[in-house]
Amino acid sequence: MKTGFSAFLKMIWLGGCSVLTSVLCQLMAQPCRPDPGNLKRAAYHYEKAMTAYREGLSNATWKYLQIAKKTEPCFAKVYLLEAVLYEDEKKTDSAINAYTRALAIDPDVFPNAYYSLAKLQSVSGRYTEANQNLDTYLAYPNISQSMREKAQMLQLRNKEALDLARETVPFQPKNVGAGVNSEYDEYLPFVTVDDQMMIFTRRYMRPLDPPVLEEDFFYSMRDSTGAWQEAVRMEEPINSDENEGALFISPDGRYLFFAGCNRPDGWGSCDIYASIKRGDGWGKPFNLGQPINTSHWESQPCFSSDGRTLYFTSTRPGGFGKSDLWRSRLMQGGVWSEPENLGSNINTDGDENSPFLHPDGKTLYFASNGHGGMGGLDLFVSRMDSNGNWSVPQNLGYPINTNADETTLSVNAKGDTAYFSSDNLGGYGQKDIYSFALYEQARPSTVSFMKGIVLDAKTEQPLAARFELISLQSGITRISSVATAKTGEFLVCLPVDEPFALNVSCPGYLFYSEHIALDYGNANQPMKKEILLQPIERGTHIVLENIFYQTDRYQLEKSSIGELERIFLFLAQNPKVRIEISGHTDNTGSEQYNKTLSENRAKAVAEYLIGKGIAADRIVAKGYGFDKPVADNQSEEGRAKNRRTELKIL
Repeated sequence: MKTGFSAFLKMIWLGGCSVLTSVLCQLMAQPCRPDPGNLKRAAYHYEKAMTAYREGLSNATWKYLQIAKKTEPCFAKVYLLEAVLYEDEKKTDSAINAYTRALAIDPDVFPNAYYSLAKLQSVSGRYTEANQNLDTYLAYPNISQSMREKAQMLQLRNKEALDLARETVPFQPKNVGAGVNSEYDEYLPFVTVDDQMMIFTRRYMRPLDPPVLEEDFFYSMRDSTGAWQEAVRMEEPINSDENEGALFISPDGRYLFFAGCNRPDGWGSCDIYASIKRGDGWGKPFNLGQPINTSHWESQPCFSSDGRTLYFTSTRPGGFGKSDLWRSRLMQGGVWSEPENLGSNINTDGDENSPFLHPDGKTLYFASNGHGGMGGLDLFVSRMDSNGNWSVPQNLGYPINTNADETTLSVNAKGDTAYFSSDNLGGYGQKDIYSFALYEQARPSTVSFMKGIVLDAKTEQPLAARFELISLQSGITRISSVATAKTGEFLVCLPVDEPFALNVSCPGYLFYSEHIALDYGNANQPMKKEILLQPIERGTHIVLENIFYQTDRYQLEKSSIGELERIFLFLAQNPKVRIEISGHTDNTGSEQYNKTLSENRAKAVAEYLIGKGIAADRIVAKGYGFDKPVADNQSEEGRAKNRRTELKIL
């Protein structure tokens, strides 16, 4: 039994009348009038019920309470204690009925009962009735200031819930099918960035001898029709005999994170663990350790598409409420930074949990009971601006959110489909996984992806190359990843409607450069690439696809910074390499004009690198004008290819 006894004693004994002297209080103009003789006898049994409740004896409490109620059905305080007992047992409807009965018998038996009743009605979605009871409660002159503030806040939230309920959002949930859902609980769904695999948690009776109730990770693949195939249990070492949950796979498919609880190597009740992809399988999970994990509760990890930022939920000190959302960045050498709280725009004095950062790197979905909503935990979305600040969270609306708890949401890379679990929509068993079309205002930015393989240009052996996607607008590395050493395979998220520089590098090889600018028209056709890296040898060369100049001038555009920094890093890591930077033009204009323009453009690149500290004798700048075309100058497309800057190993 819950220890709500002290609060209940306050409610009863500070209500204005003691049990044995409340006859007059009970007789004041009530529709149900108690008999004074019966009331005195009922009060005796009521006192026995109170003593049993104080001692945690649930059966005895109910026994004496029923005798008291049978002796005098119009004894208001019997129903107050009954309401508290139903609250302890999570029987909300029964508790509401008991409070209502008590106040019908004696509206002034205890003013705080109006607040308790209103809280339960709010949880049940009966917002109008709740606010009517709060109006009655707030009319009492002697309630404490703290309780007055709580009642006013609850009233405000009920009004917000009514507004949300009046302005419904599109929501048509669809069960994802028998391939994923079973007679057991399925929850915490997550779909990979290529939209081909769903990973989720299933709580089921594992067919051992004897059978064991267990939570395990499962995955399902799409078939050629788009339907989810029969789910398969993930093998060890990810699933184990220990307690694990809340699995998340990084957008590039290389890292797996989950929460492990009460383990021998744990720091607290639950910790965050990670595993790294090794060829076709996963490596042995390891505890991320401090400063990610503490003696408190850490769970629900989410790794960003930039390959550097871990979001998670924690009850550690220093937050705003019970559980808050935090993040930590992966620094050089594999060290995690001290976690930072996401701040007061996201976190409240309540609970925030279940963070899901979309692969666009800036749209965050999470659950909270501290922001205004429909009651309990609601789902929200917030967006990070270019300065790293989070917007005021937007409630996803009704009927996505209800008066029940909505706890998790994940969204596909395209941003148009969301996934969640529910046990109140019918289905195949208990909790099932559903999808629905996410309405426009709640969608993230669309993200496509590029997948393929990196090979040595000569031997065609796979390479563990590093990928960086650099914003040409800000020069910031938005996404980084690594191809697997065994296969050379990679998957990289590609944001839409923003130009990027793609750089692929590997020690001992000349880096690869490409300019990428997707729009919504081609986002549905993911890119597939076979990238060949050339060993660092005399004569090898590449086109610097992300060096930009003003038209007919040699001044470097700001959008060239990312590529320039990549060249600088390459030279710094390979101190014995000498290079030629060459400028090339199309055939528009005179030979001398183009010769001078191309040479000045090459010099601009060289001067930038020398200014960064590269020795001048390691760089030769040369302009070839239109002497070395790589395409036909008869078309604009051909002329654009001829206007280029190249790097060659000397």
